[in-house]
Amino acid sequence: MTQNMFQEGLYQVFFRDRPLPHPETVSSTPEQLKEARITLWFGTVVNTRLLVIGVVQVLGALASVLTTISFICMDFGCSISMTLPVWGGVFYVATGGLAILVQRKPNRLKVSTLMGLNIFSLLLGLFSILTYSLHIAKENIALSTGQTVGANVAKGSSVFFMVVCLLASVYTLFLTWRGLYRYSATYRNTYSALSQV
Repeated sequence: MTQNMFQEGLYQVFFRDRPLPHPETVSSTPEQLKEARITLWFGTVVNTRLLVIGVVQVLGALASVLTTISFICMDFGCSISMTLPVWGGVFYVATGGLAILVQRKPNRLKVSTLMGLNIFSLLLGLFSILTYSLHIAKENIALSTGQTVGANVAKGSSVFFMVVCLLASVYTLFLTWRGLYRYSATYRNTYSALSQV
């Protein structure tokens, strides 16, 4: 008897036809259609790309910040005037985190914020590269051979990671612009006139 009750319970849980959920009424306003299109674009088309770019930006920015701090302390005696590359790295961490968040739950506001933050981070990154090139051109402190090698490795690593973040930012801008441009057009029905014969 207990086996029959057990089988009946299994049948009720797994095999019984469940009532279908009631379909929600979908009101298709132009704003909701835009939001659905953007969600579709960022949820399916660029899903993995945005996740990879976000992770690359976060890790590249953290490495850039760490190598920049070591480079500043070795070569410039921890000068406060070289903190622009550090701020660029901090904003790239925020941009990468937002890219990961947009990949998970996209909407128009997050995508627009991601695009604006990427533009700001791109400008900071370009100015950081300019700062590197200006400060690398002039040598301030006479260093020993071992310190010079360490400083050069830190300089090269810092510039490399900042360039990686710049390229990831340019690619993210391309993807977000393409998605916003393609799916933000106003919804319109186009009808062609039929000739009556």
